[in-house]
Amino acid sequence: MILYFILAFITVIKESFLFIKSLRRLRLGSRCIQDFVYMIFYFFFVFPILSQILFPDYHYIIFYRADDAMRDMSSNLIYLAFIWIFSYFIQHSAIRDRKIVSDKLEVQVFVTNICTWTVIVCFALTLALSGLQVILGGYGYAYINKEIVGVNEGIIGCGIISFLVVLGSHQYVSKFRIAFLSIFVFGFFWIVGKRYIIAETLVMTISILGMTKGISGKGMIKGLFAGGAFILVGGFLYGVFFKKNVDSFLDYLNVDFSRQYTLVYQFYCDKIGRQISINKYDGIVYLLTFYIPRIFWFDKPYPFVNYLTLSLVGQDEVAFENAGWATTCSIFSDLYDSFSFLGIGLGIWLLVKLFKMVNKEVRCHYKVLLLYLIIRLLTVQISSSIVQITVVFFIVTIASWLGRKKKYYFLISKKNVQNTISSK
Repeated sequence: MILYFILAFITVIKESFLFIKSLRRLRLGSRCIQDFVYMIFYFFFVFPILSQILFPDYHYIIFYRADDAMRDMSSNLIYLAFIWIFSYFIQHSAIRDRKIVSDKLEVQVFVTNICTWTVIVCFALTLALSGLQVILGGYGYAYINKEIVGVNEGIIGCGIISFLVVLGSHQYVSKFRIAFLSIFVFGFFWIVGKRYIIAETLVMTISILGMTKGISGKGMIKGLFAGGAFILVGGFLYGVFFKKNVDSFLDYLNVDFSRQYTLVYQFYCDKIGRQISINKYDGIVYLLTFYIPRIFWFDKPYPFVNYLTLSLVGQDEVAFENAGWATTCSIFSDLYDSFSFLGIGLGIWLLVKLFKMVNKEVRCHYKVLLLYLIIRLLTVQISSSIVQITVVFFIVTIASWLGRKKKYYFLISKKNVQNTISSK
């Protein structure tokens, strides 16, 4: 493993250099999505390598099977190769996309209004399903009633995504509306009580404000670092006051924050011949058929992350209808499980295409939704939010079509010069 640690150290140094370059571009006002995405990639995929170097004796207590994988040199070397390849494509695609980044933003008033009401309706539905006790019962009280946890998460997810769409149109939305909707978003956090939702929404808020010129490049960097510090300090305090120990903070970094160990574990399982999913294409089949109710297809595959969680804890033979997920993975894990290394290449190709779409997009609502989709694909298994993302995409698309048909007004922003034109 000495060879691996030397190569890992070289990788961290090289990626840190590229990270600093991305920061400089953002500071100078770059609106190329790759400069922002690279920071996400660095913290979730590269930074865990540094943690592995600094804490080589760390043990995965619950996901104990990951221990053997994280100490296998060949599996870790494959992961380093993945880092180098994906990093190259992020940087290479950025060189091309910087030439096509649009300096124009189009905000459609009707879409913004519909998304405003969607936030309010989602909050009302959550209260209707759970009652006022979800507010009065305490942080994370929604999980007391396990029968509606999934429904609650889906509705709350739609509400948060809709809020982000409204936030993307901040230049043409009153501060009162943003503040008013923020109260509902805080209520969503309180009801669900999951740290990743707070962290994800905080990062998305800063990135959306940066990409839509709500804050300067310097402000965006300050916000991201302040947000990162808030997340880390919050994770530490959570461990002290709720877990009653400090060790859980390292667990937070290596389990919740890292996307390294899941991929390394998958590489290791391939090496030793351990099967994670029941059938080869279960993960991708679920993503393609998520809209089919299980009552009509009882044997429909479950999200790959469910199988991955059970495999990591050594429960391969379990009734999957009672299975949940506790680990977190990226789109690369889903695709690798179904298509092996071809899936890794497919994931890189998909993200590069999405980068280009975001950079060219002038419609603010779609720019926000695509940005949200990219961050989810990189940081949290898409299966956990595919329903709410699809629903909000559908709502926004219908609203956009109706707005155009009824000749609602569009607002165009270019270099902070605001003009109002009518779509005729």
